[in-house]
Amino acid sequence: MPKRFVSIWFRHLLTDWKVIRQPSLKGHPFVFSEPDHGRMVVTAASSAAENLGVSEGMVVADLKVLTPYLQVFAG
Repeated sequence: MPKRFVSIWFRHLLTDWKVIRQPSLKGHPFVFSEPDHGRMVVTAASSAAENLGVSEGMVVADLKVLTPYLQVFAG
Protein backbone atom coordinates (compact mmCIF):
# COMPACT_ATOMS: atom_id res chain seq x y z
CA MET A 1 0.00 0.00 0.00
CA PRO A 2 1.53 3.36 -1.02
CA LYS A 3 2.12 5.98 1.64
CA ARG A 4 0.22 9.22 1.54
CA PHE A 5 1.39 12.55 2.86
CA VAL A 6 -0.57 15.61 3.80
CA SER A 7 0.86 19.09 3.92
CA ILE A 8 -1.02 21.70 5.93
CA TRP A 9 -0.12 25.38 5.87
CA PHE A 10 -1.31 27.54 8.75
CA ARG A 11 -0.91 30.99 7.26
CA HIS A 12 -1.55 32.97 10.45
CA LEU A 13 -0.28 30.50 13.04
CA LEU A 14 2.34 32.80 14.55
CA THR A 15 0.12 35.87 14.65
CA ASP A 16 -2.86 33.91 16.02
CA TRP A 17 -0.58 32.56 18.76
CA LYS A 18 0.37 36.14 19.68
CA VAL A 19 -3.30 37.23 19.83
CA ILE A 20 -4.13 34.32 22.16
CA ARG A 21 -1.39 35.45 24.54
CA GLN A 22 -2.20 39.18 24.18
CA PRO A 23 -5.94 39.52 23.47
CA SER A 24 -5.61 43.31 23.20
CA LEU A 25 -3.96 42.79 19.77
CA LYS A 26 -7.10 41.29 18.25
CA GLY A 27 -8.11 43.34 15.23
CA HIS A 28 -4.99 45.53 15.33
CA PRO A 29 -2.31 45.42 12.62
CA PHE A 30 1.00 43.96 13.76
CA VAL A 31 3.91 42.08 12.23
CA PHE A 32 6.86 39.95 13.21
CA SER A 33 10.22 40.92 11.75
CA GLU A 34 13.80 39.69 11.58
CA PRO A 35 17.02 41.34 10.40
CA ASP A 36 18.05 40.63 6.82
CA HIS A 37 21.16 42.26 5.34
CA GLY A 38 21.04 45.21 7.73
CA ARG A 39 17.33 45.93 7.55
CA MET A 40 14.26 44.59 9.32
CA VAL A 41 12.01 42.48 7.09
CA VAL A 42 8.48 41.23 7.81
CA THR A 43 8.33 37.47 8.42
CA ALA A 44 4.66 37.25 9.45
CA ALA A 45 1.73 39.66 9.33
CA SER A 46 -1.63 39.61 11.06
CA SER A 47 -4.78 39.55 8.96
CA ALA A 48 -5.48 43.18 9.94
CA ALA A 49 -2.03 44.16 8.67
CA GLU A 50 -2.57 42.23 5.45
CA ASN A 51 -5.79 44.15 4.89
CA LEU A 52 -3.64 47.32 4.88
CA GLY A 53 -1.40 45.87 2.17
CA VAL A 54 1.38 44.47 4.36
CA SER A 55 2.93 41.22 3.19
CA GLU A 56 5.84 38.98 4.06
CA GLY A 57 9.20 40.23 2.81
CA MET A 58 8.41 43.96 3.03
CA VAL A 59 10.85 46.28 4.80
CA VAL A 60 9.60 47.50 8.20
CA ALA A 61 11.00 51.02 7.75
CA ASP A 62 8.86 51.48 4.63
CA LEU A 63 5.79 50.16 6.42
CA LYS A 64 6.21 52.54 9.35
CA VAL A 65 5.88 55.43 6.91
CA LEU A 66 2.70 53.99 5.37
CA THR A 67 1.11 52.81 8.62
CA PRO A 68 2.72 54.57 11.63
CA TYR A 69 0.49 52.71 14.12
CA LEU A 70 1.74 49.28 12.96
CA GLN A 71 3.16 47.28 15.87
CA VAL A 72 6.37 45.37 15.21
CA PHE A 73 7.54 42.38 17.23
CA ALA A 74 10.84 40.54 17.00
CA GLY A 75 10.34 37.15 15.36
